[in-house]
Amino acid sequence: MADTSVLIVGAGPVGLAMALELGFRGQDVLILDEGDGGVDHPRAGGVSIRTMEFFRRWGIVDEVRGCGFPDDYELDIVFSTGLDGYELIREPYPSIGQMPTPAESPERRQRCPQMWLDPILAQAALRHPSVQLRLHTRVDRLEIDEHGAVRAFCTNTKTGEKTTNSARYAVACDGATSGVRADLGIGSSGIPLLNYSVGVYFRSPDLLKITGQHDAARFIFVSPSGPVGNLTVVDGKELWRFTYMAGKERLDLDALDVESIMRQVLGDKVPIEILSIAPWRRSQLVADAYRRGPVFLVGDSAHTMSPTGGFGANTGIGEAVDLGWKLDAVLRGWGGEGLLDSYEIERRPIAIRNTAAATSNFKGWYSKADLSRLLEPGHEGDELRRSVGEELVEGTRAEWESKGVILGYRYENSPICVPDGTPEPADDYRVYMPTNRPGHRAPHAWLSDGRSTLDLFGEGFVLLDLGPDDDPASSPLLDRARDLGIPVRRETLPSSLATLYQSRFTLVRPDGHVAWRGDHPPDEPDQLLTTVTGRLSLEDVHS
Repeated sequence: MADTSVLIVGAGPVGLAMALELGFRGQDVLILDEGDGGVDHPRAGGVSIRTMEFFRRWGIVDEVRGCGFPDDYELDIVFSTGLDGYELIREPYPSIGQMPTPAESPERRQRCPQMWLDPILAQAALRHPSVQLRLHTRVDRLEIDEHGAVRAFCTNTKTGEKTTNSARYAVACDGATSGVRADLGIGSSGIPLLNYSVGVYFRSPDLLKITGQHDAARFIFVSPSGPVGNLTVVDGKELWRFTYMAGKERLDLDALDVESIMRQVLGDKVPIEILSIAPWRRSQLVADAYRRGPVFLVGDSAHTMSPTGGFGANTGIGEAVDLGWKLDAVLRGWGGEGLLDSYEIERRPIAIRNTAAATSNFKGWYSKADLSRLLEPGHEGDELRRSVGEELVEGTRAEWESKGVILGYRYENSPICVPDGTPEPADDYRVYMPTNRPGHRAPHAWLSDGRSTLDLFGEGFVLLDLGPDDDPASSPLLDRARDLGIPVRRETLPSSLATLYQSRFTLVRPDGHVAWRGDHPPDEPDQLLTTVTGRLSLEDVHS
């Protein structure tokens, strides 16, 4: 017998989200991580609208909103030659407190740096009694036994003790250099090198005051030879992350004078207390497969992307939500193997799309102009700086305004969604158009009781019905699902939502995506239920 249902390798934000999603569903989970639970070099900082919607379902929105990032810190984007140099342009963006909740969602985005987010996720996951977290535990290798179960051979990094843990399924959330992915022999495709960069996490309490700068989420530094790097706010008070873009030649970190490079753009007066330095390779890669038998790749183990846009961890959390309900359904007996097969089919194209969007944003940092006179004083220099600033803002606008990427992804050609023959809408990185078309995120709308339509989703399938409360038209589908033990319930919507839900019936999956829609109940309920539960037939459903 397996020690646990699902074993998760890695306790970063994606691994913890995977555990939280499964714990929310009551599944036994064991998370293994070789670290001590601390975050020495926070990378993730922005929580997207869609991720906040997941946090809403998990009941942690208030904790994330109250993480400590100042509500009144304005999130401008600045292009300059340095904090004591020329400002090319400043694009104003409101603080979190001033930011309105968008019409398309019940939530707005949030800044919550990883050293605050990870503990929130860990504590929330561990509130579920079925979730265990084991730190200081390195997974040396995974094996799949003759019964198709997973065995993890581990070492305690403090004591050296060897242990073995078994599970029905394993999820690799062990990052860009995933040992699990390597052991499985899964390669990656894309662009292996965009540039080499160095991240510096440092403390400087009065940085803005000393340099005479106003609040900003990010300062992007440009020189006559191109972009130098950027300065990103971490806690809105004293913690910052500086990224030095070193080009395509691998750096000798021992020979690199990091503080000298920082002072070229931060100035000589700013106090710098370096807390950690992390070299990394910017790339655009997606794993060639997301699954080997009972082992799945989620997060950076499945893809790497430029952080331009903040899509990395948010994409991984979306994968955790997609895989989580499918594992739960299979473990409970009403989901078929096709659900697990659909994970790669649905999510790998999203990773390809999001990694490409991130690279597009990164390329927007490079001006097409001749920058050789960028530092020249006087009118001609001023005109060049103005035009370059305007070019760079327009070239990177999709990095800061990305509702299309965040909310507009869809599971085209999914084997567990039923297409209705309508053409796929344009996929614009910046623009999101709500639709109840199969494969898309079911649209948000406020209901009369103060709930969002999104609050209806999460536990089983939901059949949304624009018809009267007492209309029995959906009864054959609901009765058949009940007889088979497939969780489906009906929720009626007011007719005023017909502009968003453009069919009388919409069947929504546990992850909030549309599985089927129609103006009439399905002629063959068994066929629909077979498709959306990933089964070859309904004969072996465990009712």
